[in-house]
Amino acid sequence: MTQLEFINTISRLEDKMFRLAKMMLISSDEAADAVQEVFAKLWVKKEQLNNISNRDAYFMRAVRNFCLDRIKSKQAKESRLDKIEFMVKGPSSEKDMENHEAVNIIKELVEHLPEKQKIILLLRDVEGYKFNEIADIMKMNENAIRTALSRARKSIKLALTKQYEYGLQSHR
Repeated sequence: MTQLEFINTISRLEDKMFRLAKMMLISSDEAADAVQEVFAKLWVKKEQLNNISNRDAYFMRAVRNFCLDRIKSKQAKESRLDKIEFMVKGPSSEKDMENHEAVNIIKELVEHLPEKQKIILLLRDVEGYKFNEIADIMKMNENAIRTALSRARKSIKLALTKQYEYGLQSHR
């Protein structure tokens, strides 16, 4: 892989890689560091990248694996809870407050999903990857991806339904 090919690939994928890392690591700083570390590791292996048929999936899988390693480390576990950041700005109207609250509830629910379901949900619903691409990234078959995505969505839907039903009952 030439330097130009490498730069073109990373410039095309950098935002997606960062979003995946941020979702997994929570902290923007840790996510940026993770992406840079992965770029450095991939650059060292640039000659081997010529043999990779789906480089996009390979790069995303590299970020995923790096982040999983960081999460497993004691340092990442301790800092993860301390560095939760909300991407939504403060609400200004009543409607904005409701939307802000709903977004925070959904983020909280997604955060509590099993790691694979969380990653698959992000890749499919946020990043727009196809099932076969997610299967390459996650090293799973497409049916397992579909099942995990379905379970993640059902889990969030059920939790949201419970949340809003409870809210309605307490106001009666």
